[in-house]
Amino acid sequence: MAVPLQHDAVRSARNARRQAVLERAGRTPYLVVTPRRRVAWFAITLGVLVAVAMFGAVLLHTRIAERQRQIDALEQGVDDAYAQYDVLRASRAELRAPTRLANAAATLGMVPGDESRFVTVDPMTLAIAIATTGRVPAGDEIVVGSTDRMEPLDQFQLVKQVAAEAP
Repeated sequence: MAVPLQHDAVRSARNARRQAVLERAGRTPYLVVTPRRRVAWFAITLGVLVAVAMFGAVLLHTRIAERQRQIDALEQGVDDAYAQYDVLRASRAELRAPTRLANAAATLGMVPGDESRFVTVDPMTLAIAIATTGRVPAGDEIVVGSTDRMEPLDQFQLVKQVAAEAP
């Protein structure tokens, strides 16, 4: 134990001489920090930085886990919506099946038509329908002065639009 005390005594004597020289030169004495204190402060600072980094990593991992849980819930909702869509499509296909429609029509007393007849529309009525609706048939659908190139169902649709009925 005598050696460290002697070593501390030598060190404090040197510090006293340095302070005396600085005071004679007119400068303020500076703080002398021993290497042990530097190492201690460095270790404390390093420990705090490591702790902050670890806390940040835990926080980041927690956020990522929360987001992943939300993503999983959304994906489950999308899968459920696709399943519901498939059920609705199957139901729609079943309702629109020609055999089911024929059977439903037969139960209502409907019978299949024997023949069909198209009614031509007067060109003046067609011109009034076009002017009223603002829909001009596409280029090759109609030739000026003739309704021969426009399909009868298209003519019927234009006339119904003028009459404010759904085609």
